[in-house]
Amino acid sequence: MMERNSYKKFWLAIVILAIVAITSLVATAWVLNELNRAQNSLMLVDDELEAMQAELATVEIGLNASKELVESLEDTLSNLQANYARLTTGYGYVLRDPSYQEMKDFLKQDETSEQEYLESEYICVDFAADVKANAAKEGIRCAYVVIEYYGGSGHAIVAFDTTDRGLVYIEPQFDWEVVEPEIGQRYYQCVKPPPGHYMAEPDYDDTITRIIVIW
Repeated sequence: MMERNSYKKFWLAIVILAIVAITSLVATAWVLNELNRAQNSLMLVDDELEAMQAELATVEIGLNASKELVESLEDTLSNLQANYARLTTGYGYVLRDPSYQEMKDFLKQDETSEQEYLESEYICVDFAADVKANAAKEGIRCAYVVIEYYGGSGHAIVAFDTTDRGLVYIEPQFDWEVVEPEIGQRYYQCVKPPPGHYMAEPDYDDTITRIIVIW
């Protein structure tokens, strides 16, 4: 009877040991599987980190390029400002083309046409030069126009490139407009006096042979 009980206990112990061994194997296999999953997750995280680092490097390169571009633009702007300052030094203004009305307003307040024409002292070239200089003081661009006549004589007037009516010629001795002069026409016939005035025909041939516009 004692031997029989010992035999049962022996096999019971064997079974228990087998269960424990199987349980340990299963537990070990589960742990190993979890470790593999964790390692795979860590590898994925590493890959994502590497991708993010690559993106950050690309962004950093772009930022550096943008900084260099900004610095280059700042240098360019500085040079432009310096050149602008040099161009305007001594003038204090930048010449611009006026509108037609601005031109009329300027001529109305300008006193050049009130000067007296004096042979060999104050003639057409003086009228034109003074109007051009006075326009510049007002920041208005004005051209000095040389008109050559048949036979070698000539005349000087001015012109404004108005923003709304284009190029307008002005007889500065009277502030009268001049219909666009053309080669082959007589100058006095090109002038448009206001009502109540007229342009007398000169005692010389004022047929236009050449027109020089000097800005």
